[in-house]
Amino acid sequence: MQKLLNSILRNGTLLLFIFLLALSFLLISRSQRFQQSNFVSLNNSITSPFFELRHNVYRFFERNKHNQQLIEENQYLISQLITQQNKGMLLDSLPFEVIPVQVLRNSIRLGYNYITINAGTEKGVSKEMGVITAKGVVGVIHSSGKKTSSVISILNKSLRINAKLKKSDHFGSLYWDGVSPEKMLLADVPLVANVALGDTVVTGGMSAIFPGGIHLGVVDKILVPLNDNYYNLQIALFEDITRINHVYAVKNPSAEHITEIITTTDEK
Repeated sequence: MQKLLNSILRNGTLLLFIFLLALSFLLISRSQRFQQSNFVSLNNSITSPFFELRHNVYRFFERNKHNQQLIEENQYLISQLITQQNKGMLLDSLPFEVIPVQVLRNSIRLGYNYITINAGTEKGVSKEMGVITAKGVVGVIHSSGKKTSSVISILNKSLRINAKLKKSDHFGSLYWDGVSPEKMLLADVPLVANVALGDTVVTGGMSAIFPGGIHLGVVDKILVPLNDNYYNLQIALFEDITRINHVYAVKNPSAEHITEIITTTDEK
């Protein structure tokens, strides 16, 4: 024991040096980890805005491609859906043609509103074709040039659309009264129809313009005029016409035959 104490006393300076050296390495190691952590945090705070900017730029340039893909997918799905729903109305085996177009101008503040689209005869768009979205009806082609067309908006008091209650198939005439761009009126629905708030209204399909079964809106209010045998129903539209951008022109392959039949019948 005495020898051990004598050895420590003789080498005390060396042992103190070793102890202090080890302590310094420990402190340096901890300091480096702290500094490294601070550096990583600082680096992230500086570089993250640049990574976010790069991501946003990439998304901006990819957006058009993604939008076009969605438009084409909707075009296919809408065509398949309305063809399936209207097989009995088609006089031949050709499906409904759905042409994607974009709105260039959309008036909503007048009593007789019109929409301009960026497609005309060059893309197969012609007069009296229906214009729709995935949520409902937009209007009817009024006239077509080579590259643009004018559409009678459903927010036009002169336009009437054949429509029906989805659950009962009772028909009526859908029109805009010039008040709210979100509401339309369905007139001439017989009182025998069991109408309830929230009932879905769809296109009737009894014309050469719109295929049947396209959703329009829901019954929002029920009015029964005095001394009348018909309802007047207020319809809340599914589609917000004030915000439309991409729409679809619908070509009925049997339109000419149906128009001819209707004309012949009316003349009799």
